[in-house]
Amino acid sequence: MSQNHDLSHSTDTVNPGNGRYRPGAVDKATAAGARVLGAVAGRVPAPLWRRLGMRRNRDGDVLDPDVWATLMSLKLVSSLDIVDVPAVHSRRIVEREAYLATGHVPVAEVTDTRVAGVPVRVYLDRPSDPSDASDARPRPVLVYLHGGGWVTGSLDSHDAACRSLCAGGGVTVVAVDYRLAPEHPFPAGLEDATAVVTALQDGASPAGTAVDTDRIVVAGDSAGGNLAASCCLWLRENGRPQPALQQLFVPVTDLSSRTASYAEFGEAGLYLTAAQMDWYERHYLGNGRDGMPGEDPTNPLVSPLCAPDLSGLAPAYVAVAGFDPLRDEGEAYAARLEAAGVPVTLRRHRGLVHPFVNSVAVWGGARRAMVDATTHLRTTLGAHG
Repeated sequence: MSQNHDLSHSTDTVNPGNGRYRPGAVDKATAAGARVLGAVAGRVPAPLWRRLGMRRNRDGDVLDPDVWATLMSLKLVSSLDIVDVPAVHSRRIVEREAYLATGHVPVAEVTDTRVAGVPVRVYLDRPSDPSDASDARPRPVLVYLHGGGWVTGSLDSHDAACRSLCAGGGVTVVAVDYRLAPEHPFPAGLEDATAVVTALQDGASPAGTAVDTDRIVVAGDSAGGNLAASCCLWLRENGRPQPALQQLFVPVTDLSSRTASYAEFGEAGLYLTAAQMDWYERHYLGNGRDGMPGEDPTNPLVSPLCAPDLSGLAPAYVAVAGFDPLRDEGEAYAARLEAAGVPVTLRRHRGLVHPFVNSVAVWGGARRAMVDATTHLRTTLGAHG
């Protein structure tokens, strides 16, 4: 994968169907209603929810009431399944769902630009002031890779997650608008991710911000968590420095097999389904594209859990959800990393479902999860001076 370290200032996405979502009156009313519904459900005493038969998993975890309430409301306003429509349409569905669930976390500045020719969005936790000498000091930077199954998702859909990490973690966030499948199957998204990370390691200054190359974090959720983990493997194999931290939220780590959590949580009703993961995988790996079988799902850069050796990788923070088809493979990857001598912090957010990083406006558990992640982020980066 070639690395081009130029900086420019154009942010047109290469992914048709994405772009700034413009909600109508119905969407605005629905979003407001979802926030009220979640707040009311969150105040109902837990014993009452248990008596009402709130869902439990096999480990005894109980689905958070506000999660249950908003998932029920989502069924009413989003009748189409992404697997039943073309990819461009599926992106619009995800943009709308993200708008309904996300809030606005204030940060100092947001700038769209490019790093290594890849569109990015830069979030600053404090205003930039070129006239202030102290402002020229290098800052810790978190490279964020959004989720969406390598097919959907955008800078806009994951704006809330990036804002939470920037404001709470005290870091500059560089969100990457990487190329999506099926138009750009593996390894296009990973090429874009590694291009941005290596450019930052080599001294690129997004939005005029100096980067502390000893405090670069690679993070992402779901498919973005997969890309973050794969990026660390790619850096190791190419003799590049490891990030200070890999922060993996509900990551995909193995497309070569399906775990027990798929059977338990993969049906409709808990947001992410097994059928959707099959659809995402087919597009990402290019199965059937140009009559070819597609990429091997056991390739470690596709399925990091399949890597024979995980030693020497960046310290990891792995956060999974209690009611997520991807839960088991996320925990399995954390265990493999730890067995290889990699420092690991594993969190299971027991009452949540898959897309919690984007749901801080409606779920109390999502807000607590992000506080935990940003606290860990500050602690880890502080240890580097």
